[in-house]
Amino acid sequence: MNYKQLPTITPKQKEIIDLVFKFRFINRHQIQRLFNHKDARRINTWLRDLVNKNYLGRIYSTKLLENTKPAIYYLGNNGIIFIRSKKGEEYQAEYEHLDFKHMKKFYEDKHASQTFINHCVAISEFYTQFKEFERASKQDTLEYDVETKTEMWITKQLHHYPDEDFQEIKTSIPDLYIEKVKNPYNKTLQIETFFLELFDPHVPRYGILYKIKEFIKLKEEGSWKQYAGLDDKFPTIFLIFPHYRKINMVIDKIREQLNGSYESDDITIQTTTYQKAITEKITNNSIWTKIILSSTS
Repeated sequence: MNYKQLPTITPKQKEIIDLVFKFRFINRHQIQRLFNHKDARRINTWLRDLVNKNYLGRIYSTKLLENTKPAIYYLGNNGIIFIRSKKGEEYQAEYEHLDFKHMKKFYEDKHASQTFINHCVAISEFYTQFKEFERASKQDTLEYDVETKTEMWITKQLHHYPDEDFQEIKTSIPDLYIEKVKNPYNKTLQIETFFLELFDPHVPRYGILYKIKEFIKLKEEGSWKQYAGLDDKFPTIFLIFPHYRKINMVIDKIREQLNGSYESDDITIQTTTYQKAITEKITNNSIWTKIILSSTS
């Protein structure tokens, strides 16, 4: 089936498909909050129709205690076809649609591990928190521009230079790139940029340290400028750990990595736990702790 033969859907349903593409997995409650709908019935009607038309797949358990959790959605086959066409022009793909190789992993999402699903839903939650905070701020005083790992992954795959190793490039891509814009429509405009990375419980110590090493290398080699906002400063790095024990396992080594970098003065790393990020929200400055370098730095 090609794009022109796909079942008819509404503009709002197309927005839902775009959200699912961004995060791979997102739950019904998050979609409802992002659309700012107090009544779930319309959202449920749209979602049911998208599942019936194979634009989306649905994960929902009828087991006791689990049946109170909102359903989780991912791209179905028609959703993938729709995205390949819609995003092709947006990402400046060579043939005006995304090649199969760029979307192959989406066909595998129906068999994704629970760990990966949980990770994606958590990232969806953090994005939702940003957008809710933006909405609650006074009109025209705050905007968040957020790009997900999926979006950055496809952009890099399409546009990296021939002499660049894409396998190496993708290890430095964060879960979220965030550009925070204060007073976007007047002369006092202020820009801040951030990397946000969530470490799952199974990620070993060396995996965490390797990721941070890749972030530091972005600064040292200047390749971070592909993410630069209007302020042209290196993004603040926000790291979310499964618990404080994991932070304590790596914090001294992170300090060593920073002390060993000649760019450490321009690198800021903040840490928190998953529980705090979920319950107190990542827009709450009080949940974050800055990693302070030793006096020998």
